[in-house]
Amino acid sequence: MRLFWVVATCCAVACAEGNGPRNPATAGNVNSRYTVESVELTRVEVARLSQPLRERIAALIGARFDQQVIDDLGQRIRHELRQFLVSMRLGRGSRPEMVRVIFELTRKREEVELTIPRLTYHSRQNFSFGLDTGFRAGGNTFRFGAATDNDTLVERFSGIRGGFESRPLAGDRVRLGVAAASYRSQWWPEAAASLGAGAYRSRIVFEPGATIVLAQPLTLQLGVGLERLEFQLPGLRDELASAATMTLRFERRWQLTTGSQHLLEATYGLRSGTRALSSDFLYTRHRARAQYRFRRGRGEISATAEAGILNGRAPLFERFVAGNSFSLRGWSKYELSPLGGDRLVTASVDFRFRRLRLIYDTGSVWQDGSKVRVRHSAAVGVATRGPTSLCAMVAFPIREGPVSPMFITGINF
Repeated sequence: MRLFWVVATCCAVACAEGNGPRNPATAGNVNSRYTVESVELTRVEVARLSQPLRERIAALIGARFDQQVIDDLGQRIRHELRQFLVSMRLGRGSRPEMVRVIFELTRKREEVELTIPRLTYHSRQNFSFGLDTGFRAGGNTFRFGAATDNDTLVERFSGIRGGFESRPLAGDRVRLGVAAASYRSQWWPEAAASLGAGAYRSRIVFEPGATIVLAQPLTLQLGVGLERLEFQLPGLRDELASAATMTLRFERRWQLTTGSQHLLEATYGLRSGTRALSSDFLYTRHRARAQYRFRRGRGEISATAEAGILNGRAPLFERFVAGNSFSLRGWSKYELSPLGGDRLVTASVDFRFRRLRLIYDTGSVWQDGSKVRVRHSAAVGVATRGPTSLCAMVAFPIREGPVSPMFITGINF
């Protein structure tokens, strides 16, 4: 009965938002009848932008004006030109049906920014939180931050991190970078008892790498992951988990004349622990993820699929996890696989209309050779729209017998 009232309250809030009075000024995109004649930046030459962003601007010229596409372009300009404040205005074109899109840039007094990449609360797994600060100097980016996360890995890890990313090189197609972190690990009591001396208490991470734009919209990341593990018992020697890493990313956005927007993202990652890097762990980890998103008006639907395979003797932080804020949300990771798994398959359908959000999840995480049990869950909640989306939802497993719902809230999940 309690679950019924919680779900009913979420739906009532969403419906109240949808049935409220509409603002005539935002009821439709009144500028959609115009064609973009040019895209201009004040104070900065367009040539200063990265090649992928310049290609996106070129594709916009001659297309129908779409406010959401322009807003997304503004966000990407802000991301690359972090030392400027960016605002947009329209100017008259050479013909009545044409408009000029003008981005006004004003230099910030300080080139320091603060971001919160993760902030979630899970009723079974408690808080996960990340805070990063960064600044740019000479086109290079420096970042420092802290995190405590019980959502991503088998264990909760807490500590500090930092990184460096160079300015674009080789015609804006290459960026060099390095990331470093020091984390303390905390284990669920039953997992710690099962692992015994195999549970490490801290990790020191060092990851140099390079990002290469192969061809818009395809990027390749190559690097090395070096992690030193310090174990719980003082008598055990530290172990080194060294892996060669590769990540291939594809992202394409497009829109139709009907006003619909489409996004297709795909990622494939490979991590291979090898003796060539003096690793104590020899393993190969494959992970692939794909997402398609469709948006029209106030409605949006996305479908996501993910799969992973882990072979060999791998450190615990490489194991796959499900039952968190982004997969099988109605379950707890402790219930599905307390020590993670070496096989993973999940899929989700996420529907949003105004402030209502509905999610269906399915999938499984398991050990190779064990029985595969496919799980299902559903969630209902309310969410805001915008670059930083705040969401609160109730998720519950779909199964026979008693049901214990999970409450999840936070941003950007």
